[in-house]
Amino acid sequence: MSNSGFTSQKLNLTLALCAVLISVASFYATYLQASAAEKQVKAMTLPLIQQYSGNYDNEAKAKIITFYLENAGVGPALIKSVSYNYQGVEYPNRTAFLKACCDKEFKDYRQKLNNGVEVKFGILSSKLLNTIIPAQTKIKHYQIHYSELANGLWKKLNDERFKVKLNICYCSLLDECYVTKKNGVVEPVASCPVEQL
Repeated sequence: MSNSGFTSQKLNLTLALCAVLISVASFYATYLQASAAEKQVKAMTLPLIQQYSGNYDNEAKAKIITFYLENAGVGPALIKSVSYNYQGVEYPNRTAFLKACCDKEFKDYRQKLNNGVEVKFGILSSKLLNTIIPAQTKIKHYQIHYSELANGLWKKLNDERFKVKLNICYCSLLDECYVTKKNGVVEPVASCPVEQL
């Protein structure tokens, strides 16, 4: 006479299978929770670099061409590399771009300076490489004040500033890197190129 009920062996096997299924479900739930937490941390530290320029300073009430970088994201950005795309040609730094853009006007400006003309305000620039831009802040990385001395250079750069875009590679606090080639277009990258100083 056969016993169709649970034997102790079948009961043990069923309990073991249930324990394995519970363990797998628990592991999967933990994985999903960790993945969601990681995405949340990334979202809370994501920088977003944007670029723009202007030709008038409201605070100074003066004609000043200013190039800005703004971090519109929620986490700090560490600038790792910068190049300048001007009229479809890539230039490795600001000096190379200015030479391509405004070499004659820049030389005329420098010649006037060399002739001993005094300038109250001139050209102000700051380095971008390894600069940290906090979230929701902007920095001025290049300025030229209008003056009779800088008239030719100012006018030329004012016309040409719309034709230049910075290709910026930057990283977050989590060492996740991104490239911004134009505003609103951000691409994640494995790492930023090493900038040659």
